[in-house]
Amino acid sequence: MRVIETSIIGGNYEHFFCDPFDYNRDFPYVFIKIEGEEKPILVKILKFRDPKPKDNLRVASFHRNTSPNEVKQIMTNMVRGIIWENKIPAKVKDSSFDPKMGVLTVEYVSEKPQDFRSIVPFLAKHLHVRVEFVFKDYVKYAQEVGLIDRCGLELCCKVFLRNIPTVSQDMARRQYLFAAPDKLTGVCGRLLCCLTYELPFYDEVSQRFPKLNSIVKTEKGEGKVIEVNVIAGYYVLFYENGTKEKVKVDI
Repeated sequence: MRVIETSIIGGNYEHFFCDPFDYNRDFPYVFIKIEGEEKPILVKILKFRDPKPKDNLRVASFHRNTSPNEVKQIMTNMVRGIIWENKIPAKVKDSSFDPKMGVLTVEYVSEKPQDFRSIVPFLAKHLHVRVEFVFKDYVKYAQEVGLIDRCGLELCCKVFLRNIPTVSQDMARRQYLFAAPDKLTGVCGRLLCCLTYELPFYDEVSQRFPKLNSIVKTEKGEGKVIEVNVIAGYYVLFYENGTKEKVKVDI
């Protein structure tokens, strides 16, 4: 029995008494099982050496080999957990692992680039690799993936939009859309691009309608405009006596 020196993925460096076994030295990641413990652990083998008289170590045995993809997935899940624990507003979407360089590259999606400096040292210490983060905003991610939006169709930015338009709250207001922001946003978290499509129509037609909350003089007296429905072609007046009137507009 010899001594195996390891770096435990998700833990520290630790040595064990272990019978020698064959492993891929170009990819020295294996699962070992520590005597007295139920679950095997993933380790990177640093080397085997002869025991020393003062060694007082636990006994471990080879459990099974692993693959770069499995190691990448385990490390990535650990990164997800640390991001969640630290309440960083980012979602891990993809990753790649270079075992020769010892680098785990994590692609994350967020509204803006995040500062991971507070967790990078912790990750390096426990994963025993350098972790690099690559930012991708929600729009670019949605554009690449081609998700389905609330209309039931594939995202316009995936199908035909090449230049993402700038959409503002003022555009929604000019179309008399006053829903909660979450009902006007797409899967990317931005205001729906389709708000730009009908804006010229609304700007033209709305000139035939009174402004919302304005006062209109009629044969019945003055009425306050409490609703404007450009698509249906009407607006609603509210009179001082408590009555309402729907006024049709030819569009």
